Formats: sequence, C-alpha cells, structure tokens
Amino acid sequence: MINVLLVLNIIVVILLIGIILLQKSEGGVLGMGGSGSKNGIFTAQSAGNLITKMTYFLGAMFFIICIALAFLVARKNNSSKSFIETMIEKNNVKEVKSTDVNIIPEDKIKEEMAKESVKEEINTKKKPVAPVSK
Repeated sequence: MINVLLVLNIIVVILLIGIILLQKSEGGVLGMGGSGSKNGIFTAQSAGNLITKMTYFLGAMFFIICIALAFLVARKNNSSKSFIETMIEKNNVKEVKSTDVNIIPEDKIKEEMAKESVKEEINTKKKPVAPVSK
C-alpha cells in the first residue's frame, strides 16, 4: 500500500509541475491577451479557470497522499522504542554504563593540566636574539 501511494504521489507531483509550467505568467490566467470571444470553452478566462482548478486539485491530492503516507509509515513502525534503542537492537551494540568508565580523580586532572600549561609556556617563550651588525 505504501509503495502504491508513493508511486501515485510521484505521478501527482510530475503532473503538478507540468500544470504549473503551462500557466502563463503576468496575469495570463486572468483573461488578459486572450481571444476575442468570451463564450468559448477554451477562452483565456475559462482556460485559466481550468488550469487553476487542476492546480488546486493536484495540490490537494499531493497533500492528502503525503498525510496518508505519514500515517501508514507511523502505523507500520508502531513501536515505542526510540531510534537509538532500535539501532542498538539491530547492531547488537553494548550500552556503556557509568560504572564501566574509569573515573580520574580531580587532583590528578589539575596536576596534568598544570604540567601541560608549563610545557606550553616553555615552548612559546621567545629566546633572546643577539643583534647582528653589518
């Protein structure tokens, strides 16, 4: 059912693009610049009405099919699990718990940071340069 609606949606989109490209720009749909008779079935005004009605109909069909597809996909995947839980089940990934992580004491962290800052300070200090005479 989902595949049928998807194919139908693609057909509706292609038709919608074609109908939109058929419309005249700058008020051509409003009856300007058309033929002289106003009673014909395909006069400028009636053709504009036909094209606009087809555009409205195809646009409504597009939205209805999209909403139906969203409901069908949601019903098909009717599980209360999150995306991450689903991926964990599919890939057999082990969850990491807080007890699995080695906790480093805060004083060791401060000590390591102090050592790194001293090393950076030594490396960034400029050494004096002796003046060279020419």
